Amino acid sequence: MPTKILLPKFGQTVETSEINHWAVKEGDAIRKGQVVCEIATDKSSLEVESQYEGTLLKILLAPGKQVPVGCVMAVLGAPGETLSDAFVAECLASQAAGPAAATPAEATPAPAPKPAPVAPAAAPVSVAPAPTPKPAAAPKLEAVPKPAAKPAGRLFISPRAKRLAERRLVPVALLTGSGENGRIVEADVQAYVDAAGAVTPAARAVAYARGFDLRQVKRIGERISVEDLVQLAVAAAPAKPKKAEKPPLAELSARTEKPSPMRRVIAANMVQSASTIPAFQLEVTVDAASLIARREADKAAGLKVSFGDYIARAVALAIRRFPAFAATWTDGGIVYRDRINIGFAVAVPGGLVVPVARDCDLVSPADIATQSVALVEKARTGKLAPEDYTGAVFTLSNLGAMPVDRFVAIVPPGQSGIIAIGRIRDEVAVKSGGFFAAKLMSLTLSADHRYIDGADGAAFMKEVKELLEDAAGL
Repeated sequence: MPTKILLPKFGQTVETSEINHWAVKEGDAIRKGQVVCEIATDKSSLEVESQYEGTLLKILLAPGKQVPVGCVMAVLGAPGETLSDAFVAECLASQAAGPAAATPAEATPAPAPKPAPVAPAAAPVSVAPAPTPKPAAAPKLEAVPKPAAKPAGRLFISPRAKRLAERRLVPVALLTGSGENGRIVEADVQAYVDAAGAVTPAARAVAYARGFDLRQVKRIGERISVEDLVQLAVAAAPAKPKKAEKPPLAELSARTEKPSPMRRVIAANMVQSASTIPAFQLEVTVDAASLIARREADKAAGLKVSFGDYIARAVALAIRRFPAFAATWTDGGIVYRDRINIGFAVAVPGGLVVPVARDCDLVSPADIATQSVALVEKARTGKLAPEDYTGAVFTLSNLGAMPVDRFVAIVPPGQSGIIAIGRIRDEVAVKSGGFFAAKLMSLTLSADHRYIDGADGAAFMKEVKELLEDAAGL
């Protein structure tokens, strides 16, 4: 009897998805654990591994078609087995009817295979959040260049190898797979760990975040240290980087493009926010002198913390004083959350994602930096898991690296508000009747006016401003 393979669900809020491409074709013999396709979500692309064995009798879902999760996307069976027209029609009907109409994956398979519940990707369906490593704080490596990355492409890695790499902080992009079709297996990860030898926890964390190959590092002492990484980076650094050339002007052409899954979700969220959240805006100007001094002191102590990490900490502490900013409006009432998780917008090719730093009121700015560095790397390589971008109560959008003084951001659905962060700029300010040069930064709040009033927003932003202007206490 044939076995139906269902389109897996990634995250509690995901209702539809689509296939990027199939890695197999009809008639192929499928092994348990073999990657069969890649699924596109709004945040990343995830590989789907088969937990069945058998022959791929029929592919029912073409790449690029948006369908409900839980529908039948392919059928496995015994070699030479045929499918009735009625059976194929039943499977195709599930793509229109939605998850409730899809036949469960536990349908009795052909005698040869021994199926287990369908797993969605390289990580199982019941993905637990990977523990955020909390190594010693990242050292001062501002001038350290990141080594050249491998050519872009899909990374094939077994679940066991992936878990070991996450546990031992191994940058899998540096590995060459010894498995079938170049797949990275557990032995490849262990070989890297063995070749690297003894490494301090701080050096391992920095190497993982920066993508350094520990096998190329010459250690000075018994273990590879951060100082050894600095020496490697200095030796590899170019004498003077050339100024980046502007890209050529694009050729214009009249055309219609199909939006990507990410762009469709962004569009839907923006329309939902604009049509359902009556937002108000408030702006404060922050004297950034204390914030700059705190960052310089942390640099001198070997910590690498961005201005956004300090702001996330200040916002989280302010939310503790104004718990309405940890709530969200629902038809059933105002729902308050008991964890202050802060989202931060990250620009990626084709759109924007918002990974989430956890418990920002309970950890230091350096701990927030450890989370944000790892999440940004995952975001830019398309490896965010659902637990990496869910659970935020508030979001930060930071254009401080651009020549943008101030801007207004849109409140993400399900959150209380968002702060738009402008650049730190030089201005002449007035204090005690005199003029002086000041480093100023504009923060613009957008908040849900259904349950947060203007006075509450003003008090909240006053608290954020005071915390940042006394940044030593963050």
